[in-house]
Amino acid sequence: MQSLLEFTSQFATVESCLEHLEATRWADGAFCPHCASSRKIYHYADGRRHRCADCKRVFRITTGTVFSDSPLKMLPKWFAAIYLVTEHSKGISSVQLAKDVGVTQKTAWHMIQRIQNAAQLIDDGRKLSGQVEIDETYIGGKEKNKHADKRTPGTQGMGSAKTKAVAFGMKERGGDVRIQHVADATAKSVTPVVINNVALGSQLNADESRSYNSLDSFYGLGRVNHSVGEYVRESVTTNGIESIWALVKRTYIGTHHWWSLKHTQRYLDGCAFRQNVDKGDEALTLLSLGMSPLAALPYRELTA
Repeated sequence: MQSLLEFTSQFATVESCLEHLEATRWADGAFCPHCASSRKIYHYADGRRHRCADCKRVFRITTGTVFSDSPLKMLPKWFAAIYLVTEHSKGISSVQLAKDVGVTQKTAWHMIQRIQNAAQLIDDGRKLSGQVEIDETYIGGKEKNKHADKRTPGTQGMGSAKTKAVAFGMKERGGDVRIQHVADATAKSVTPVVINNVALGSQLNADESRSYNSLDSFYGLGRVNHSVGEYVRESVTTNGIESIWALVKRTYIGTHHWWSLKHTQRYLDGCAFRQNVDKGDEALTLLSLGMSPLAALPYRELTA
């Protein structure tokens, strides 16, 4: 899939979308999404409904997926939305997506949240290893751009966590990226994240932050001192993860302009997904992930 035109041409009709979903979800045979039985599934003549012989319930191939509760006529729009969200390196805003696929902004926002919720399912549980770069960043507006009476004092350095979302990232050189929304950038917050995501004994590359001092008990720890203008020393550098922060910040500032603290992790998952999947395969990979019941995100739950 080298272009939007090629993608949308292949999935221009409801039938072509259903055919792809059935081939993906039922690769090992049809089953019921309600009781998981595969003994006997009846298929209605319209090709869009199915019924389980055991629990007797009628369902569609989209039941219990990222497309749940959405009319089948919306499938081509869903497919186009998945392509636009995943293939743009900095994502797409709900306002722009609404214009591009012909839905309301509210619907487009829900679609983006479901798509990004499915994106987090790409995590296969494998821990990063080898040379791993770690770093934190702060996401949000600058205090100096606020009215004087609305500024929060003491928001320099790690104090930025008072008014901004804190993202902690890990990048395996030549491999995947993991990004976690954390409460702050202290050792108490970031150490468990590193241990859960990076194989013990790996070589970590970090800056001079004191939050990483205790990690040398579990990993080889190389440091660069940014405060004195040091960014590379032999193989030690954090330039790779900082390039990821550049994209995350452009996603926040240039595409969405703002996102709430509550939904930060899903937006970060979307950023990591676009880095981890082979270029040109993002949309088809996410379509496959979207078949998981974990991808279904009801609007009521999303806005609770």
